[in-house]
Amino acid sequence: MAGNCSWDGAPGDRNKMCPGGSEAPELYSRGFLTMEQIAAPPPPAVVNYIFLLLCLCGLVGNGLVLWFFGFSIKRSPFSVYFLHLAGADAGYLFSKAVLAILNTGGFLSTFAEYVRAVSRLLGLCTFVAGVSLLPAISAERCLSVVFPAWYWRQRPKRLSAVVCALLWTLSLLVTSIHNYCCVFLGRQAAGGACRHMDVFLGVLLFLVFCPLMVLPCLALILHVECRARRRQRSAKLNHVILAVVSVFLVSSIYLGIDWFLFWVFQIPAPFPEYVTDLCICIHCSAKPVVYFLAGRDKSQRLWEPLRVVFQRALRDGAELGEVGGGTPNTVGMEMQGSPGNAS
Repeated sequence: MAGNCSWDGAPGDRNKMCPGGSEAPELYSRGFLTMEQIAAPPPPAVVNYIFLLLCLCGLVGNGLVLWFFGFSIKRSPFSVYFLHLAGADAGYLFSKAVLAILNTGGFLSTFAEYVRAVSRLLGLCTFVAGVSLLPAISAERCLSVVFPAWYWRQRPKRLSAVVCALLWTLSLLVTSIHNYCCVFLGRQAAGGACRHMDVFLGVLLFLVFCPLMVLPCLALILHVECRARRRQRSAKLNHVILAVVSVFLVSSIYLGIDWFLFWVFQIPAPFPEYVTDLCICIHCSAKPVVYFLAGRDKSQRLWEPLRVVFQRALRDGAELGEVGGGTPNTVGMEMQGSPGNAS
């Protein structure tokens, strides 16, 4: 998605493959954030195998999350968010796995190029959807903890599903417009439109979604610390949300630095593109591990069914006194009411 030119064939003869390349700055492409730049040199062969192995492991983990959260564990407000988040992560990892297979095999046919374009489009859409879901999860969890009585009485029953549908629609819309401006119209025809879409996409990801996911987490931490003075334990669901947001912030820091340096200071990207892609793949693959570690009970036997572990990770802490004043623990009640679910 980094323009129509390529390093395949004769990397030293870049100007012949990329018309007007001599006038363009020597910058690495930044995947879906800077579409107009020259294509970066291909990653080493071993990187493709690392991508493939990591994506396959992540697909297995997110597939288990999709199965348990979708069919085994009874639906709850937050399990719906994590279900859609696992779907977005699985879609991104699948797109990267397809690209890794094509790059490893050296496929250069027209059909292979079409598959690459579709995979990049799928990767962009699922990445935006996954990032947009994190602020929704953080904000709703913050409301449920800070204002429990108001939240559980006023909250619409299908709020989670509606929010997820709106966020997927937003992701599809942004991806379609971005692809139309930067790929369909072509570099020469799009020009400023593609550049504006790149800026808009970066602002949406780093200056809108990131603060919206960090600020509720800070409020949640402050609230939990105040409760801790009364010797009340924190809910496992809080740990899961804070860990997932932290993993995203750490893994996307390279992508954010590259985008900020390029658009603000016009400085070439200091990191190869495959480094940022690798960090994002690690972020998408790490979520099932976070759920497992948060839901694992050290006092129980060494092996527990994954369904029980994932269900325990969704505990909202009402049984620990987090929600007071007789407010019903909707998440806990739904999970306890699920047939055959043991905690």
